[in-house]
Order: sequence, then structure tokens, then C-alpha cells
Amino acid sequence: MNKSLKSQAIHGLSWSLADKLINQLGSLAVTIYLARLIGPESFGFIGMLMIFMLLAESVISGGFMQALVQKSKELTEADSSTIFYVNMLWGLSMYVVLYISAPYIAEFYRQPVLEEISRILFLVVIINSLSIVARAKLTISIDFKSQTIASTVATFFGSILAIWLAFKGYGYWALVWLILSKALLNTITLWFFCRWFPSLVFSKDSLKSLFKFGSNLMIAGFVATFVNNLYVALVGRYFSATSVGYFTQSVNLTNALSGVISSTLQGVTYPIMTSVKEDKGRLVNIYKQLISITMLFSLPVLVGFAAIADSFVKLFLGEEWLLAIPLIVALSFARTITPISAINMNILNAIGRSDLFLKVDLSKLPMSLIALFVAIPFGIEALAWAMVFTSFIAFFINAYYPYKLFDFGPIKQLKIAFNYILASVVMYFAVIFLDIGGGIFELILKIVVGAIVYILFLWLRKDEFFMKIVGEVMSKIKFGNKV
Repeated sequence: MNKSLKSQAIHGLSWSLADKLINQLGSLAVTIYLARLIGPESFGFIGMLMIFMLLAESVISGGFMQALVQKSKELTEADSSTIFYVNMLWGLSMYVVLYISAPYIAEFYRQPVLEEISRILFLVVIINSLSIVARAKLTISIDFKSQTIASTVATFFGSILAIWLAFKGYGYWALVWLILSKALLNTITLWFFCRWFPSLVFSKDSLKSLFKFGSNLMIAGFVATFVNNLYVALVGRYFSATSVGYFTQSVNLTNALSGVISSTLQGVTYPIMTSVKEDKGRLVNIYKQLISITMLFSLPVLVGFAAIADSFVKLFLGEEWLLAIPLIVALSFARTITPISAINMNILNAIGRSDLFLKVDLSKLPMSLIALFVAIPFGIEALAWAMVFTSFIAFFINAYYPYKLFDFGPIKQLKIAFNYILASVVMYFAVIFLDIGGGIFELILKIVVGAIVYILFLWLRKDEFFMKIVGEVMSKIKFGNKV
């Protein structure tokens, strides 16, 4: 990676990481606090509706954000304006469809209250459709600073509103307005920083060109969203709203932890990999480094969270959420492989092969559906372990084309991550047997012991990538002391 790209990557990574730490973890903290105030059932109501909202948004974006970024060097005003109008039209259309569908959704779940909730909550579909082009333009510029500020403003004020509503006894409406207010504030702030407004132009050629790339991602995104959220939808159909609340909160917690690392790195490196897609050597080098750094940090976080799940739930969520503990453990293990799987998919987009992206996602659909329907008669814990199974099988499927295109398949990827896997296993067993009666001190002890064991193990193994990072950190500390 040359100095220009490296400096862009470091600058973008710093701001993107700040975004995830401030906003994803901030939102997670607020959600945990709200969980104590309003309980699992309210979370269950929102969880039941998420699949419909996310499916609509996958159609609206249509892969257009990735298409705009992928075309960054040749992007025209006609391209941007056309996609803006298409997204806006799709957003309005999807909302109308969802509004009409509200009574049927409520009937499907046998929860009449969902009709009123859904018609308000689904407004987020229109709001988010207006932010896609602005976000794409900031991403092309690797301007993650502006995106971080926008997310922070939205998270801060949206969280204040939600907490106030929860204290006033509005229950699930606190979650509805948290989602809506964050989306609205984020969209407004992104537009402020983007400083771009659509022209009165609509190009069929632009739409055709961008849709050719984006349509594959749209279908792939729709399928992935459907499969990933079908678990929650079926829990809502066959179990209580409270069970959906347990499952939704477990998914949110584990997704947030894996997302902080993987989405940070992928968001920054996607435009960079796109810019060097013609240079296979540089692209593969960035790709390998991305896998190394992702697994170095994501594995201990997710395996560690599985190890401390019991202490975490008792301390932060309370006795009402104890049944979520086995779900959190299972889903933490499921997410350990998700970041590396996502990288394998991301590189296909970077080289403009959204057709392969679609093929991979469609090939995973039968497996996911079979696992889902086999597991559901055995309860929600069985569903969580079914997700573990499908996540690991999906990794091998996702790594097929990287093997074919770059000779960098699943075995070589796992070899890179071998030390981190081994260190995480040792860390897990070192932590789960610690018991000093619960409370904050036990949680802190587990985290500290886990971190020490993981770092010490990699140090003793002299892991090349780990030692390189340690060396760079130490050199900067020494340089800082001299200055």
C-alpha cells in the first residue's frame, strides 16, 4: 500500500472506528439501559417488524450506494441525481406497500398492537432512502469524519428522546421514536456535510449502468436480509413477544460487537480496494492484511463476550433477561466467523463482480432455510445454535471465489487466523471458571484476565502480525516520549 493510500486508510479508519465506538457502542449502551426500563416484550414487538423494514430498505438501496462508490472515478452528476430520485420513489412506494400490509402483519403475529406501531415505524424507510447518495459521496471521498459527526448527533439526541419517553411510561414507543429520530437527524446532518443537491436531470443510461451492478447486490441483499431475519420472524410467529425480545436483544448485542470491528474496516477499505482493483498484487495484499487485523481483534471480543455473558446479563440487563444468556453465548460464537466471511464478500464488490456476490448468497439460501425449519421445533436456543452451524458453513461458501480468483481460499485464511483462534480458545477456558460471587468486580476481573491471557499467548507464540503491531505501537510511544 503506497503512502497516499495508507494515510487515507489510517485517517478513514480512525474516524470510522470512532463512529463505531461512539455510535454503535453508544446505541448499545442506551439499548441496554432501555431494556431494564421497558422489558423484553417491548423489544419483541419491534423485533417482529424489523424484517419488513430491512427488506424494504434492501430494495430501496438496490446496491446503489456500492454502485456509486464502485464507479467513483467516472461518477457524473446525472448518475447521482438519477439514483437520488429512484431511491426517493422507491422509498415512498415501499412505505405505501408496508402501510397497507400493516393489518396483515399484525394478524400474522397475532399481535393487534403491531398495526399502529408498524405504520409509524415504517416511516424510517422513506427517511433512509434520502440519505443513500449523500453517504455514498462522503464514502467516495473517504470522509468518515463527517459521517461520524452525523451519527453522533443522531445517536445523542435520539437517545435522550428515547430515555425520556421510557421514563414517562411510553414503553415500546420509546424504541420506535429512537429509530425514527436517529434516522431523521442522521439524514439531515449527512446532507449538511455533503453539500450536494440533486439536479433536475434523470438519465436512463445512468440508471441502466448503475442498476446492472446494483441489481445483483439488491437481490443478494434481499436474500441475505430475508434469511438473517427470518429467524426472528418465525420466533415471533411460533413463540411469545417476550421470546422475540430475548432473541432480538441477543442478536443486537452480538451484531454490535462484531460490527464495530468488521464494518469499520470494510467501510474504509472498500473504496480503497476499489481504487486499486486493477492491481491484483496490491489488492490481495490489502485483502490479507484486512483478514489478519480483523481476526486479531474480533475473535477475542466475541469469544470473550461468550465467556462473560452470564456476568454481563446479570449486571446490566437484570434478572428479567436471564433466559437470553444461552442465546448470547451461541450467537457470539456464530459471529466469530462473520467478519472474515464479510471480507470475502466485500472483495467481490470491490472488483465489480456483484454477479458472483449474488451467486454466493443464493447458494447459501437452501442451507439456511433447512437449518431454520429443522431447529424451530426445538425452541429458540436450538435456533441460535442453528445460526452457529450456518455461519461456519457460510464461511467456506463465501471463500470459494476468493480461492478461485486469488488463490486465497478458506484453508489459507484459517492458517492466517490460527494463532488468534487458539489464543481465543485458551482465553475462553481461562475466563469461564472465574467466580467471585458476581457483580462488577467479577466482570472486570474476567475482562482483565481474558485480555492478559490472549495477549500473552500471542506474545509467546511470536505471532508475526501481532508482533508487528506491538512494534509500531512501541515505536510511537518512544517517539512521543522523545518529543
